[in-house]
Amino acid sequence: MNPTILMVGLNHTTAPIHVREQVACTRQDLAHALPQLIAPSSPLAEALILSTCNRTEVYAVTGDPLRGEAALHDFFAARREFASFAFDHCLYARREHAAVVHALTVAAGLDSMIVGEFEILGQVRAAYEFAQQQHTLGAILTTLFHAAIHTGKRARTETAIGRGAASVAYAAVELARQKIGTLQDRAVLVIGSGEMGQRVAKNLCADGVSVLRVTSRTFDHALEIASDLGGNAIPFSELEAALSQTDVVISATGAPHTILSAAMIERAMAARSARALMLIDIAMPRDIDPRAAQIPNVHLSHLDDLQGLARDNLAEREKEAAKVRTIIAEEAQAFQRWFAARRAAPVIAELRARAETIRALELNKAMCQLGHLHLSARDRNVIAALAAGIVSKLLAAPTAHLKERVQSGDGQVYLAALRELFELSESEPQG
Repeated sequence: MNPTILMVGLNHTTAPIHVREQVACTRQDLAHALPQLIAPSSPLAEALILSTCNRTEVYAVTGDPLRGEAALHDFFAARREFASFAFDHCLYARREHAAVVHALTVAAGLDSMIVGEFEILGQVRAAYEFAQQQHTLGAILTTLFHAAIHTGKRARTETAIGRGAASVAYAAVELARQKIGTLQDRAVLVIGSGEMGQRVAKNLCADGVSVLRVTSRTFDHALEIASDLGGNAIPFSELEAALSQTDVVISATGAPHTILSAAMIERAMAARSARALMLIDIAMPRDIDPRAAQIPNVHLSHLDDLQGLARDNLAEREKEAAKVRTIIAEEAQAFQRWFAARRAAPVIAELRARAETIRALELNKAMCQLGHLHLSARDRNVIAALAAGIVSKLLAAPTAHLKERVQSGDGQVYLAALRELFELSESEPQG
Protein backbone atom coordinates (compact mmCIF):
# COMPACT_ATOMS: atom_id res chain seq x y z
CA MET A 1 0.00 0.00 0.00
CA ASN A 2 1.00 3.62 -0.43
CA PRO A 3 2.73 5.26 2.55
CA THR A 4 0.21 7.36 4.48
CA ILE A 5 0.98 10.27 6.82
CA LEU A 6 -0.96 10.10 10.09
CA MET A 7 -1.28 12.36 13.11
CA VAL A 8 -3.16 11.69 16.35
CA GLY A 9 -3.07 14.06 19.30
CA LEU A 10 -4.76 16.35 21.77
CA ASN A 11 -4.26 19.98 22.70
CA HIS A 12 -5.56 22.86 24.79
CA THR A 13 -8.73 23.10 22.70
CA THR A 14 -9.75 19.46 23.19
CA ALA A 15 -8.34 18.46 26.58
CA PRO A 16 -8.14 20.21 29.97
CA ILE A 17 -4.81 20.47 31.71
CA HIS A 18 -5.34 17.42 33.96
CA VAL A 19 -5.71 15.33 30.80
CA ARG A 20 -2.82 16.92 28.91
CA GLU A 21 -0.38 16.32 31.73
CA GLN A 22 -1.28 12.63 31.77
CA VAL A 23 0.11 12.17 28.26
CA ALA A 24 2.88 14.80 28.23
CA CYS A 25 6.29 13.30 27.44
CA THR A 26 9.63 14.06 29.03
CA ARG A 27 12.84 13.42 27.08
CA GLN A 28 13.17 10.12 28.93
CA ASP A 29 9.63 9.20 27.88
CA LEU A 30 10.42 10.10 24.27
CA ALA A 31 13.59 8.03 24.26
CA HIS A 32 11.55 5.03 25.37
CA ALA A 33 8.40 5.60 23.29
CA LEU A 34 9.80 6.57 19.89
CA PRO A 35 11.69 3.32 19.16
CA GLN A 36 8.68 1.31 20.33
CA LEU A 37 6.42 3.12 17.87
CA ILE A 38 8.46 1.79 14.93
CA ALA A 39 9.34 -1.62 16.39
CA PRO A 40 9.36 -4.54 13.91
CA SER A 41 5.88 -5.59 15.03
CA SER A 42 4.48 -2.08 14.57
CA PRO A 43 2.58 -0.96 11.44
CA LEU A 44 4.45 2.38 11.65
CA ALA A 45 7.56 3.05 9.58
CA GLU A 46 8.36 6.55 10.87
CA ALA A 47 7.38 8.44 14.02
CA LEU A 48 7.81 11.83 15.73
CA ILE A 49 6.27 13.03 19.01
CA LEU A 50 5.61 16.71 19.63
CA SER A 51 4.93 17.26 23.34
CA THR A 52 4.62 20.82 24.68
CA CYS A 53 2.74 22.58 27.47
CA ASN A 54 -0.39 22.72 25.32
CA ARG A 55 -0.28 19.61 23.12
CA THR A 56 0.94 16.08 22.65
CA GLU A 57 0.80 14.90 19.04
CA VAL A 58 2.27 11.86 17.32
CA TYR A 59 3.09 12.05 13.61
CA ALA A 60 3.73 8.80 11.76
CA VAL A 61 4.03 7.13 8.38
CA THR A 62 2.38 3.78 7.72
CA GLY A 63 1.47 1.44 4.88
CA ASP A 64 -1.66 0.36 6.77
CA PRO A 65 -3.67 3.43 7.86
CA LEU A 66 -6.20 1.52 9.97
CA ARG A 67 -3.60 -0.39 11.96
CA GLY A 68 -1.39 2.67 12.08
CA GLU A 69 -4.06 4.89 13.56
CA ALA A 70 -4.98 2.16 16.05
CA ALA A 71 -1.31 2.01 17.12
CA LEU A 72 -1.31 5.76 17.77
CA HIS A 73 -4.49 5.52 19.82
CA ASP A 74 -2.86 2.69 21.78
CA PHE A 75 0.10 4.96 22.51
CA PHE A 76 -2.19 7.50 24.17
CA ALA A 77 -4.28 4.86 25.91
CA ALA A 78 -1.17 3.42 27.54
CA ARG A 79 -0.35 6.81 29.09
CA ARG A 80 -3.78 7.78 30.44
CA GLU A 81 -5.27 7.36 33.89
CA PHE A 82 -8.83 8.37 33.19
CA ALA A 83 -12.04 7.00 31.64
CA SER A 84 -11.70 5.92 28.02
CA PHE A 85 -14.80 7.81 26.89
CA ALA A 86 -13.47 11.14 28.09
CA PHE A 87 -10.06 10.30 26.72
CA ASP A 88 -11.25 9.33 23.25
CA HIS A 89 -13.30 12.50 23.14
CA CYS A 90 -10.11 14.52 23.60
CA LEU A 91 -8.20 13.00 20.68
CA TYR A 92 -8.22 14.22 17.11
CA ALA A 93 -6.74 12.52 14.06
CA ARG A 94 -5.54 13.76 10.68
CA ARG A 95 -4.47 11.88 7.55
CA GLU A 96 -2.55 12.76 4.42
CA HIS A 97 -2.99 16.40 3.34
CA ALA A 98 -4.88 17.32 6.52
CA ALA A 99 -1.99 16.00 8.64
CA VAL A 100 0.50 17.97 6.54
CA VAL A 101 -1.46 21.22 6.86
CA HIS A 102 -1.83 20.64 10.61
CA ALA A 103 1.93 20.21 11.11
CA LEU A 104 2.63 23.41 9.18
CA THR A 105 -0.09 25.29 11.05
CA VAL A 106 1.34 24.23 14.40
CA ALA A 107 4.87 25.32 13.45
CA ALA A 108 3.55 28.67 12.23
CA GLY A 109 1.96 29.36 15.61
CA LEU A 110 -1.65 29.47 14.41
CA ASP A 111 -2.72 26.44 16.46
CA SER A 112 -1.22 27.77 19.70
CA MET A 113 -3.13 29.07 22.69
CA ILE A 114 -1.29 32.37 22.19
CA VAL A 115 -1.57 32.83 18.42
CA GLY A 116 1.79 33.66 16.88
CA GLU A 117 3.79 32.62 19.94
CA PHE A 118 7.40 31.98 19.05
CA GLU A 119 8.16 29.15 21.50
CA ILE A 120 6.41 26.56 19.36
CA LEU A 121 8.84 26.79 16.44
CA GLY A 122 11.74 25.89 18.72
CA GLN A 123 9.69 23.07 20.21
CA VAL A 124 8.90 21.69 16.74
CA ARG A 125 12.58 21.86 15.82
CA ALA A 126 13.56 20.13 19.08
CA ALA A 127 11.00 17.35 18.48
CA TYR A 128 12.38 16.82 14.99
CA GLU A 129 15.99 16.75 16.18
CA PHE A 130 15.20 14.31 19.00
CA ALA A 131 13.36 11.92 16.67
CA GLN A 132 16.30 12.17 14.31
CA GLN A 133 18.65 11.19 17.14
CA GLN A 134 16.41 8.21 17.93
CA HIS A 135 16.50 7.14 14.25
CA THR A 136 12.71 7.09 13.94
CA LEU A 137 12.50 9.39 10.92
CA GLY A 138 12.57 8.49 7.25
CA ALA A 139 12.41 10.58 4.11
CA ILE A 140 8.74 11.51 4.51
CA LEU A 141 8.66 12.93 8.05
CA THR A 142 12.11 14.46 7.53
CA THR A 143 10.84 16.37 4.52
CA LEU A 144 7.56 17.24 6.23
CA PHE A 145 9.24 18.74 9.28
CA HIS A 146 11.79 20.59 7.19
CA ALA A 147 8.75 22.13 5.49
CA ALA A 148 7.11 22.83 8.87
CA ILE A 149 10.19 24.58 10.25
CA HIS A 150 10.57 26.56 7.02
CA THR A 151 6.89 27.55 7.23
CA GLY A 152 7.34 28.73 10.81
CA LYS A 153 10.34 30.85 9.80
CA ARG A 154 8.44 32.38 6.87
CA ALA A 155 5.47 33.20 9.10
CA ARG A 156 7.72 35.17 11.42
CA THR A 157 9.80 36.94 8.77
CA GLU A 158 7.15 37.65 6.12
CA THR A 159 4.27 38.62 8.43
CA ALA A 160 3.80 40.41 11.75
CA ILE A 161 2.14 37.40 13.41
CA GLY A 162 4.81 37.28 16.10
CA ARG A 163 5.13 41.02 16.64
CA GLY A 164 4.90 42.14 20.23
CA ALA A 165 4.52 39.87 23.23
CA ALA A 166 3.33 36.64 21.66
CA SER A 167 4.38 33.96 24.12
CA VAL A 168 3.14 31.87 27.00
CA ALA A 169 5.88 33.41 29.15
CA TYR A 170 4.60 36.91 28.50
CA ALA A 171 0.99 35.81 28.98
CA ALA A 172 1.89 34.53 32.46
CA VAL A 173 3.30 37.95 33.38
CA GLU A 174 0.27 39.66 31.86
CA LEU A 175 -2.04 37.42 33.90
CA ALA A 176 -0.20 38.39 37.08
CA ARG A 177 -0.55 42.06 36.18
CA GLN A 178 -4.28 41.65 35.52
CA LYS A 179 -4.81 39.90 38.83
CA ILE A 180 -2.81 42.15 41.18
CA GLY A 181 -2.03 45.29 39.20
CA THR A 182 1.43 46.74 38.64
CA LEU A 183 4.39 44.52 39.49
CA GLN A 184 6.74 47.41 40.12
CA ASP A 185 6.33 47.17 43.88
CA ARG A 186 6.11 43.38 44.03
CA ALA A 187 8.51 40.53 44.71
CA VAL A 188 8.31 37.76 42.12
CA LEU A 189 9.92 34.33 42.26
CA VAL A 190 10.58 32.41 39.05
CA ILE A 191 11.03 28.66 39.43
CA GLY A 192 12.92 27.09 36.52
CA SER A 193 15.98 28.10 34.52
CA GLY A 194 15.03 26.53 31.19
CA GLU A 195 13.99 28.47 28.12
CA MET A 196 10.52 29.24 29.47
CA GLY A 197 11.83 30.31 32.86
CA GLN A 198 14.38 32.59 31.21
CA ARG A 199 11.69 34.26 29.14
CA VAL A 200 9.45 34.75 32.15
CA ALA A 201 12.32 36.40 34.02
CA LYS A 202 13.14 38.69 31.08
CA ASN A 203 9.50 39.73 30.72
CA LEU A 204 9.29 40.47 34.44
CA CYS A 205 12.42 42.56 34.23
CA ALA A 206 11.04 44.50 31.25
CA ASP A 207 7.84 45.06 33.22
CA GLY A 208 9.83 46.71 36.00
CA VAL A 209 9.28 44.16 38.76
CA SER A 210 10.63 45.43 42.07
CA VAL A 211 12.31 42.24 43.33
CA LEU A 212 13.15 39.38 40.98
CA ARG A 213 14.27 36.05 42.42
CA VAL A 214 15.15 32.94 40.41
CA THR A 215 15.56 29.39 41.65
CA SER A 216 16.40 26.11 39.96
CA ARG A 217 17.68 22.69 40.85
CA THR A 218 20.88 23.78 39.12
CA PHE A 219 21.90 26.83 41.13
CA ASP A 220 24.50 28.01 38.61
CA HIS A 221 21.79 28.32 35.95
CA ALA A 222 19.57 30.35 38.27
CA LEU A 223 22.54 32.53 39.22
CA GLU A 224 23.37 33.23 35.58
CA ILE A 225 19.80 34.34 34.78
CA ALA A 226 19.47 36.44 37.92
CA SER A 227 22.84 38.12 37.42
CA ASP A 228 22.03 39.06 33.82
CA LEU A 229 18.75 40.69 34.91
CA GLY A 230 19.79 42.30 38.18
CA GLY A 231 17.91 39.76 40.29
CA ASN A 232 18.81 37.32 43.03
CA ALA A 233 19.39 33.57 42.78
CA ILE A 234 17.85 31.38 45.49
CA PRO A 235 19.17 27.87 46.23
CA PHE A 236 16.47 25.32 45.49
CA SER A 237 16.76 24.02 49.04
CA GLU A 238 15.50 27.42 50.25
CA LEU A 239 12.42 27.40 48.03
CA GLU A 240 9.92 27.01 50.87
CA ALA A 241 11.49 29.84 52.86
CA ALA A 242 11.45 32.09 49.80
CA LEU A 243 7.67 31.69 49.50
CA SER A 244 7.10 33.68 52.66
CA GLN A 245 8.87 36.70 51.09
CA THR A 246 7.20 36.57 47.68
CA ASP A 247 4.05 38.11 46.21
CA VAL A 248 3.95 36.16 42.96
CA VAL A 249 5.42 32.78 41.99
CA ILE A 250 5.66 31.76 38.33
CA SER A 251 6.76 28.16 37.93
CA ALA A 252 8.05 26.80 34.61
CA THR A 253 10.25 23.78 35.18
CA GLY A 254 10.54 20.64 33.10
CA ALA A 255 10.17 18.38 36.12
CA PRO A 256 8.02 15.26 35.69
CA HIS A 257 6.53 15.71 39.16
CA THR A 258 5.20 18.33 41.57
CA ILE A 259 7.70 20.95 42.80
CA LEU A 260 5.46 22.81 45.24
CA SER A 261 3.26 20.59 47.41
CA ALA A 262 0.12 21.87 49.11
CA ALA A 263 1.74 21.14 52.49
CA MET A 264 4.80 23.25 51.62
CA ILE A 265 2.63 26.16 50.53
CA GLU A 266 0.43 25.87 53.63
CA ARG A 267 3.48 26.07 55.88
CA ALA A 268 4.75 29.11 53.99
CA MET A 269 1.37 30.83 54.27
CA ALA A 270 1.46 30.42 58.04
CA ALA A 271 4.49 32.75 58.07
CA ARG A 272 2.91 35.41 55.82
CA SER A 273 0.48 37.08 58.22
CA ALA A 274 -2.50 36.52 55.90
CA ARG A 275 -0.78 38.21 52.94
CA ALA A 276 -2.08 36.83 49.63
CA LEU A 277 0.18 34.71 47.44
CA MET A 278 -0.36 34.39 43.72
CA LEU A 279 0.88 31.18 42.08
CA ILE A 280 1.04 30.83 38.28
CA ASP A 281 1.94 27.39 36.99
CA ILE A 282 2.87 27.23 33.29
CA ALA A 283 4.66 23.88 33.47
CA MET A 284 3.55 20.66 31.81
CA PRO A 285 3.04 18.50 33.77
CA ARG A 286 2.13 20.95 36.49
CA ASP A 287 4.71 22.03 39.08
CA ILE A 288 2.21 23.09 41.75
CA ASP A 289 -0.18 20.79 43.57
CA PRO A 290 -3.71 21.79 42.44
CA ARG A 291 -4.92 21.39 46.03
CA ALA A 292 -3.03 24.58 46.87
CA ALA A 293 -5.99 26.50 45.43
CA GLN A 294 -7.98 25.48 48.51
CA ILE A 295 -5.55 27.18 50.92
CA PRO A 296 -6.83 30.56 52.22
CA ASN A 297 -5.23 33.61 50.54
CA VAL A 298 -3.61 31.47 47.83
CA HIS A 299 -4.62 32.28 44.24
CA LEU A 300 -3.52 29.53 41.86
CA SER A 301 -3.63 29.79 38.05
CA HIS A 302 -2.37 27.39 35.39
CA LEU A 303 -2.09 27.19 31.62
CA ASP A 304 -5.82 26.89 30.97
CA ASP A 305 -6.34 30.21 32.75
CA LEU A 306 -4.54 31.94 29.89
CA GLN A 307 -7.49 31.25 27.57
CA GLY A 308 -8.96 34.74 28.05
CA LEU A 309 -5.69 36.36 27.06
CA ALA A 310 -5.53 33.98 24.12
CA ARG A 311 -8.91 35.17 22.79
CA ASP A 312 -7.81 38.81 22.94
CA ASN A 313 -4.57 37.87 21.22
CA LEU A 314 -6.42 36.11 18.39
CA ALA A 315 -8.59 39.12 17.62
CA GLU A 316 -5.54 41.36 17.39
CA ARG A 317 -3.65 39.01 15.09
CA GLU A 318 -6.38 37.77 12.76
CA LYS A 319 -5.26 39.96 9.85
CA GLU A 320 -1.72 38.61 10.07
CA ALA A 321 -3.06 35.09 10.57
CA ALA A 322 -4.70 35.30 7.13
CA LYS A 323 -1.30 36.03 5.60
CA VAL A 324 0.21 33.09 7.46
CA ARG A 325 -2.51 30.78 6.12
CA THR A 326 -1.47 31.74 2.59
CA ILE A 327 2.12 30.74 3.40
CA ILE A 328 0.89 27.45 4.89
CA ALA A 329 -1.11 26.70 1.73
CA GLU A 330 1.94 27.37 -0.46
CA GLU A 331 4.24 25.18 1.61
CA ALA A 332 1.66 22.39 1.90
CA GLN A 333 1.21 22.38 -1.86
CA ALA A 334 4.98 22.20 -2.38
CA PHE A 335 5.21 19.25 0.01
CA GLN A 336 2.33 17.48 -1.67
CA ARG A 337 4.05 17.82 -5.06
CA TRP A 338 7.17 16.24 -3.59
CA PHE A 339 5.16 13.51 -1.87
CA ALA A 340 3.17 12.70 -5.00
CA ALA A 341 6.28 12.62 -7.19
CA ARG A 342 7.88 10.28 -4.65
CA ARG A 343 4.95 7.90 -4.98
CA ALA A 344 5.15 7.97 -8.78
CA ALA A 345 8.92 7.60 -9.02
CA PRO A 346 9.18 3.84 -8.32
CA VAL A 347 6.34 3.06 -10.72
CA ILE A 348 7.93 5.10 -13.49
CA ALA A 349 11.32 3.53 -12.78
CA GLU A 350 9.87 0.02 -12.90
CA LEU A 351 7.99 0.79 -16.12
CA ARG A 352 11.21 2.00 -17.74
CA ALA A 353 13.08 -1.05 -16.42
CA ARG A 354 10.39 -3.36 -17.87
CA ALA A 355 10.60 -1.57 -21.22
CA GLU A 356 14.39 -1.74 -21.17
CA THR A 357 14.31 -5.48 -20.50
CA ILE A 358 11.97 -6.05 -23.42
CA ARG A 359 14.09 -3.79 -25.67
CA ALA A 360 17.28 -5.66 -24.80
CA LEU A 361 15.69 -9.10 -25.40
CA GLU A 362 14.13 -8.15 -28.72
CA LEU A 363 17.26 -6.37 -29.90
CA ASN A 364 19.36 -9.42 -29.09
CA LYS A 365 16.87 -11.66 -30.93
CA ALA A 366 16.96 -9.39 -33.99
CA MET A 367 20.75 -9.29 -34.04
CA CYS A 368 20.88 -13.08 -33.94
CA GLN A 369 18.47 -13.29 -36.90
CA LEU A 370 20.59 -10.79 -38.85
CA GLY A 371 23.86 -12.49 -38.02
CA HIS A 372 24.31 -13.83 -41.58
CA LEU A 373 24.55 -10.22 -42.83
CA HIS A 374 27.77 -9.60 -40.91
CA LEU A 375 26.64 -6.11 -39.82
CA SER A 376 29.29 -3.53 -39.07
CA ALA A 377 29.59 -1.92 -35.64
CA ARG A 378 28.01 1.22 -37.09
CA ASP A 379 25.03 -0.73 -38.39
CA ARG A 380 24.55 -2.43 -35.04
CA ASN A 381 24.67 0.93 -33.28
CA VAL A 382 22.06 2.38 -35.63
CA ILE A 383 19.68 -0.54 -34.94
CA ALA A 384 20.27 -0.29 -31.17
CA ALA A 385 19.63 3.46 -31.26
CA LEU A 386 16.42 2.84 -33.21
CA ALA A 387 15.13 0.43 -30.57
CA ALA A 388 16.08 2.77 -27.72
CA GLY A 389 14.47 5.72 -29.48
CA ILE A 390 11.19 3.87 -29.98
CA VAL A 391 11.04 2.93 -26.28
CA SER A 392 11.90 6.47 -25.18
CA LYS A 393 9.28 8.11 -27.38
CA LEU A 394 6.58 5.61 -26.42
CA LEU A 395 7.16 6.24 -22.70
CA ALA A 396 7.68 10.02 -22.87
CA ALA A 397 4.03 11.10 -23.04
CA PRO A 398 2.64 8.55 -20.52
CA THR A 399 5.40 9.43 -18.06
CA ALA A 400 4.78 13.17 -18.37
CA HIS A 401 1.01 12.78 -18.02
CA LEU A 402 1.42 10.48 -15.02
CA LYS A 403 3.60 13.06 -13.23
CA GLU A 404 1.04 15.78 -13.96
CA ARG A 405 -1.85 13.66 -12.71
CA VAL A 406 0.01 12.66 -9.57
CA GLN A 407 0.84 16.26 -8.72
CA SER A 408 -2.72 17.40 -9.39
CA GLY A 409 -4.03 14.96 -6.78
CA ASP A 410 -5.71 12.23 -8.82
CA GLY A 411 -2.62 10.27 -9.78
CA GLN A 412 -3.45 7.27 -7.61
CA VAL A 413 -5.93 5.98 -10.17
CA TYR A 414 -3.34 6.32 -12.92
CA LEU A 415 -0.65 4.61 -10.85
CA ALA A 416 -2.97 1.68 -10.14
CA ALA A 417 -3.94 1.41 -13.82
CA LEU A 418 -0.31 1.49 -14.91
CA ARG A 419 0.62 -1.27 -12.49
CA GLU A 420 -2.23 -3.45 -13.74
CA LEU A 421 -1.71 -2.81 -17.46
CA PHE A 422 2.02 -3.50 -17.36
CA GLU A 423 1.95 -6.04 -14.49
CA LEU A 424 4.21 -3.95 -12.27
CA SER A 425 4.80 -4.71 -8.58
CA GLU A 426 3.17 -2.94 -5.63
CA SER A 427 6.51 -1.91 -4.14
CA GLU A 428 6.78 1.53 -2.53
CA PRO A 429 9.82 3.62 -1.63
CA GLN A 430 11.12 3.05 1.85
CA GLY A 431 11.44 5.86 4.39
